[in-house]
Amino acid sequence: MTFPWLTPVLAALAALTPAAAFAGPPKISALVDDLQRMQVKVSQGDKGAYAAELNQLKTIGAAIATASPETWKSKREADSLVIYTLSGGSLADVEPLLKGDGLIESGRSLARGALAYVTNHETDAIALLKETDLTALDARLAGEVAFARSVLETKRNPKAAVDLLDWSRLVAPGGLVEEAALRREIALLAEAKDVARLAMLTRQYVTRFCASLYAADFLHDLAGAVVRLGLADDPANYKLIASGVASLPPDVRRGFLLNLARSGIVNARFAAAASAATEALESSKTDSQEAMRARLYLAAGRLFSEGYDAAIADLRTLSDSKLNRSDASLLSAVRRVAAQVRAVPDLNVFNTENAVALPDAAKEKPSGPALTIAQAQAALQRTSSLVSPTQTGGAP
Repeated sequence: MTFPWLTPVLAALAALTPAAAFAGPPKISALVDDLQRMQVKVSQGDKGAYAAELNQLKTIGAAIATASPETWKSKREADSLVIYTLSGGSLADVEPLLKGDGLIESGRSLARGALAYVTNHETDAIALLKETDLTALDARLAGEVAFARSVLETKRNPKAAVDLLDWSRLVAPGGLVEEAALRREIALLAEAKDVARLAMLTRQYVTRFCASLYAADFLHDLAGAVVRLGLADDPANYKLIASGVASLPPDVRRGFLLNLARSGIVNARFAAAASAATEALESSKTDSQEAMRARLYLAAGRLFSEGYDAAIADLRTLSDSKLNRSDASLLSAVRRVAAQVRAVPDLNVFNTENAVALPDAAKEKPSGPALTIAQAQAALQRTSSLVSPTQTGGAP
């Protein structure tokens, strides 16, 4: 018996049934494409995307473990294995695969180089990854490989490392690869004391990635590096660096300037500290914790200048209760230093246990202003052990 009405009913049901119900498991390349889209969201500050990224890596790992041998005859799938490896995926199912010859020959060296890189076999990683022509790679992979090669070149050839980061940013814009490449390149430029280019790339970073989940720690570390390396000692260089963070949201920019000022005080970079504190104070609400911090750093920065009297007057008005623990300790140290700045030291009662260590070549103990400055720096640096990124980044 036939039922003519059954045919259109079945056709309608087929139209309503999702195609995925009849499809096989997703390709690893499709899963990796989704992973890279999640990484773009992480670079834009999506906290949910970070958790999704970790789950996606687990999903890809499971797919690799159950993939058929034919999967790895495809260049796109082999490339996806490399991206998974460089993105921090579990190596439990990658290592056995790469020990054999199951992977397509054209992608074998690259995959083994990626594995050597993430497992810290530097010599093998350099040799294997350098075999790859970056211009021949798909853009979704080229940025990741260029970044890895840059890390490997950093100690051997810093200029080549920077060039590779430039390449990485060029071919992989908008995601975690570009964001990480910018952070690393800015750090390398800081070490090279290339302030002009550092300021330019910092401006680019804060314009594109100030919401990134990694931005707060990066900006904190950058402020510390700027002071440690003396990059803001020259007023012209300070202006360049300050302009580099000008487009940050006001509260974030103020936090950067306060970190810069505090680091300047602890490291005896008083001019840079005073400049940063002045800018931070201008954007702070009166009597806010940020204003109290800025006033503290500004006063400390002026102790060894013509602004000594004004600094002393302001230090007397600051309240410990409006500062966090580390800054309250710093205030106490600065007040002790301030009391000694214009006092004439008695060298007969000089306490060597509390003195700053002097080079063996020094024939005489410091005296007058030299002694006071040395003692001041030692007192301020002792407070640095109380500092944490959370405390220096803003109000606790």
